[in-house]
Amino acid sequence: MKIRKSFEQAICILLLIGTHDGPLKSHELSQILDVSDSYLKKVTRQLVVAGLITSKASKLGGFVLNKKMDDISFFDIFEAIEGKEKFIQTTHLVDKVFDPAFNVKQTESVIMNYLNDAEYQYKSKLKEINLAEITKFAHKGII
Repeated sequence: MKIRKSFEQAICILLLIGTHDGPLKSHELSQILDVSDSYLKKVTRQLVVAGLITSKASKLGGFVLNKKMDDISFFDIFEAIEGKEKFIQTTHLVDKVFDPAFNVKQTESVIMNYLNDAEYQYKSKLKEINLAEITKFAHKGII
């Protein structure tokens, strides 16, 4: 599994918006992060759809957080960017590997249980940290 660059970008976008006084426009965010404005707009759109930020259209508008930084976990950001689908779904290819007499369904079940457990642990770990905690680390000079 490889996490897309947009996950890291989304974390940084949210940190910038959350620590800035007032709304931030997309071109300001792309300048600060030194990333393409068009790609940044795709990422911010995903964050808007997930309800993490709101876009206020006006001369003084821009993006603002919809929630407090304490209430936005890495898991929330992950789901906004990567989606809510399971990491893996069986295609039952194991049926083609083993003779049916060798408990193929049980073998497949063991494989899927391990993979589902790994996914659960990964997502649980993402729930352990939120944006506010990241800013605390930054202020302490840890990161």
